[in-house]
Amino acid sequence: MIATLSQALATWNSYYGNHQALSVTIRYLHLAALLVGGGTALALDREIFGLRRSAPQMRAATIARLNSAHALVIGSLAFIVASGLLMAAADVETYLVSPTFWIKMALIVALFAAIAFEETNFKKLASGDRTAARRSKLGGVIATVAFLGVLLAAVQAFH
Repeated sequence: MIATLSQALATWNSYYGNHQALSVTIRYLHLAALLVGGGTALALDREIFGLRRSAPQMRAATIARLNSAHALVIGSLAFIVASGLLMAAADVETYLVSPTFWIKMALIVALFAAIAFEETNFKKLASGDRTAARRSKLGGVIATVAFLGVLLAAVQAFH
């Protein structure tokens, strides 16, 4: 299966390997999206951690920021996935057998799940629902750990 996939992607592999500007741009977009999306997500999660103790007016403002910034995080994740697929397609023989690659994929799935879990609680948070606050905090912890794991796996992949 890997050999068949590798043959199917041979043209992309050759193009990617022979055009340094393209490969550097794709790696840059991958890492930049990881930095922007992850940094934003970490900042959001930090706000979520203190949300339960905040005054209702502050809570509403924080939730509005969370809702608006989540689009940036989701967009960054889309760039991470797209650029990651392009890099993996250029060397399927390496990536498809790499445990680090599959751990990174699992962490990205966990990251998407944590973000979806957090978003389901944002509206409930506005009303001061303590259960939603605890759930959002849990989602924030999972997202933070998953993001840092993705970052570690990315660094390992470029090593």
